[in-house]
Amino acid sequence: MAPRRPAPQETPPDLPPEKAYKLLSAQLEKLNDFKNLSYQQAGQQENEWFQLTQKLVLRSFGSGSSNYMNFSNARSAGEHYMRPEFGWDGSYAGVDHGLNQDNFLARIAAYENALKSSIAELRVDLPEDEIKGVYEPGQEYEFYADVKGRLALSQKELFVIDPYLSTEIFDVYATSIPRTVLFRLLGTNISTAVLALAQKYASGGNLQFRSSTAIHDRVIFVDKRAWVCGQSLKDAAKEKPTYIVEVDEASIRSGYEAIWIASQVIF
Repeated sequence: MAPRRPAPQETPPDLPPEKAYKLLSAQLEKLNDFKNLSYQQAGQQENEWFQLTQKLVLRSFGSGSSNYMNFSNARSAGEHYMRPEFGWDGSYAGVDHGLNQDNFLARIAAYENALKSSIAELRVDLPEDEIKGVYEPGQEYEFYADVKGRLALSQKELFVIDPYLSTEIFDVYATSIPRTVLFRLLGTNISTAVLALAQKYASGGNLQFRSSTAIHDRVIFVDKRAWVCGQSLKDAAKEKPTYIVEVDEASIRSGYEAIWIASQVIF
C-alpha cells in the first residue's frame, strides 16, 4: 500500500496588522481604476493587480483563512459555461464580449467585497494611532492637516509629484513650506491658474516647476522620507476613500529623479 501523502502545510501570515491594513487599503484604491474600463482594456493590469493582491492577502491572513479563500474565489465570479466555437449551422460563433464584460464586473465587485471585509477585520486589531493615513470620503480636512504636517517637516528639500495639480497646492498647502526649503513641483496638466500662482510663489525664490507625461502616482518627498498618496491632492477624500503611505525613499528616489531630469522646464 502506497504511503499517504502528507497534507500541504498552511502558509501562516507574516505581515503585522498595521502594515497589512495600509497595503490592502492601497490595493482597494487601485481597484477603482478598473471600474471604468472594459475587460479588454484591463487585461494584463487586472492579472498583475490580482497576483499582487492575492499575495498580500495571503501574507496578511494565511492560506487557511476565509479571507484568503474568499479573495481567491473572487477570480471566478460570474457565469461560466461551455460555449461551442461554431453554431449549429457551422458558422463561427465568435467571442461573447457581453458575457466577458459581465464577468469582469462581477470579479471587480467580488474583489471589492473580499477586500473590504478583510480591511474591516484588520481595523478591529489596530490601535487608533495606526489608522491615521487612511481617509474616508468627507475627511478632506483630516487629509489636508496630515499632508500639511508632512510638508512642514521639510528642512532642505521638498519634491511633490502630482499629475493633476490645482491651485490648492499654493492656496492651501504651500503656506506650510519654509521659504528656505527648495520646493520642486512636477505635474502633467498645468492650468493657467496654477501657472499664475506658481509665478507669484517663485518670485519669493526656491521654486522649481516642471511638467512630464511620464508620471502617474502622487508622491511627496520630504528630505530623506517619501509618501505615496492614493489620490491627487485636489480631490483627496472628497468622494472616495484614500490613503497616505510612507514608503522606502531610497527605493523610488532614482526613478523620479530621472523623470525630473527629462521633464519640461517651466521655470
